[in-house]
Amino acid sequence: MSQQFNPIEVARLPYTKRNEILNSTLQFLLSLDENTIVKTLTDVLTVLASKATDEEYKNWCDSMLRLVSMHDDKVIKAIVALRMKAVSNLPKNLAERDSKILNEVLSNLDPSVREKIVKNIK
Repeated sequence: MSQQFNPIEVARLPYTKRNEILNSTLQFLLSLDENTIVKTLTDVLTVLASKATDEEYKNWCDSMLRLVSMHDDKVIKAIVALRMKAVSNLPKNLAERDSKILNEVLSNLDPSVREKIVKNIK
């Protein structure tokens, strides 16, 4: 999937178009088995953490967090767990950048979106 899918190009798109593409991508990912999801997320996060600008990375995270927050708690917990597995596969410097960007985006989200995501971590 990651060979045909350039997350940086998607992150550069206008908000509405970016959300449209990421929503269909998220739905597709959720139809896959766990190992494939983790591998795909690891690939995407590797590209973003190693090549995206901060703004591109923030755009991606902002859209994804908003889309994930639209699901029920059970799905959010599953997505968070899969993302955490993917991050654990990243080299330390990329995982640290991911954490920094993700925390910054989380702190800037609408309180209702942030609370729904944060309560489902762990």
